[in-house]
Amino acid sequence: MKKLVALVTLFLAFAVSANAQEDKNMNAVNAAKADAVKMTEKLSLTPEQQSAFVNLFVMKHQTMNDAGATDAKKKEITEVMNAKIRATLTPAQNQALDNDPELLATLTGTNELKAAKAKK
Repeated sequence: MKKLVALVTLFLAFAVSANAQEDKNMNAVNAAKADAVKMTEKLSLTPEQQSAFVNLFVMKHQTMNDAGATDAKKKEITEVMNAKIRATLTPAQNQALDNDPELLATLTGTNELKAAKAKK
């Protein structure tokens, strides 16, 4: 009987842990899609651009939400995000993005980095 209780306890512990990991990944995907939608609304992205940005933003959100990621790593991600966004957009889209610094900060992760530093 003790073994059965121990086995059920272990099973539940692993199930809860796996579910928490799935929730983090789903949150990153949902946040990435929301970022891509904001960007599409402001910059009139093509479907190909939007798809590429969703994948990029998933990486950003996973890194920003990683408890083990250092501030230096998060800062590096914001710089990489800025460079990749700029390289993918047309000159007209880059100009429109420059005219909306709040959107740029959201997309690159600068807002998230500031919020994380404020919590410390």
